[in-house]
Amino acid sequence: MGDKGAGWTTMKIDPEIFRELGVRDPEETKREMAISKRVRQVRKELKDTPDSIDLQVELGRLFIDGGDHEGAIKQLKQVISRDNQNGLAYKLLGTAYAMSNHEDEATRELTRAAELLREDPEVHMNLGGVFMLQDMYDSAARCFGKVIELDPMDRLGYANLAAAYDCDRKYDEEVQVLKKILMFSPEDIELRSALSTAYFNSENYEEALTHALCVTELDEKDPQANCNLGSCYSAQNMTDEAVQAF
Repeated sequence: MGDKGAGWTTMKIDPEIFRELGVRDPEETKREMAISKRVRQVRKELKDTPDSIDLQVELGRLFIDGGDHEGAIKQLKQVISRDNQNGLAYKLLGTAYAMSNHEDEATRELTRAAELLREDPEVHMNLGGVFMLQDMYDSAARCFGKVIELDPMDRLGYANLAAAYDCDRKYDEEVQVLKKILMFSPEDIELRSALSTAYFNSENYEEALTHALCVTELDEKDPQANCNLGSCYSAQNMTDEAVQAF
């Protein structure tokens, strides 16, 4: 006989299913065990080389990965007290603060990280995210713009920049960004819908209608898409079409 497993397809079960059943996702449990194992290894190695900055930074990262944000903050502050030019330590410390809902501290540490790691798009992305949480949309847009400058193919950078412009009600700028990202994925329904909405908010109803129609063509059963389409028709006094869409 041939290989017993030949022809079988391995499927990854959606973690939501495990939550609905009231049990833990085995993949999540496996990940936590791997983190705990590496934490023990790093601590053991630090006993032999207590001055290793790299190991101390790794321990801080592991604390973040394991959800121990307070432990990470304490660990990374110790690293910075010994090496105040360690950009990675500032980056991880700022991230830990952000994940602990300490936005002011996160802004401070990630700003310092951005000064030391100017070419690291992730630092600017994280800093932009914190600015969004603080409703500082202009600052967030600058950060996301820097991400795109460093990596012109970063789709998330474009999406976040568009979101910052939308929150700041800079709809013309949002339109330009969304048009760029749609060049990478023209059939992305969410982005196409966002572009239609941005045109609508900028009172360019003709373009809003054009892209709303594109969305319904991609998914004609989407109730929100049809609702948006109805709004576009209504804005142009096309009553019959609006009623049909609604």
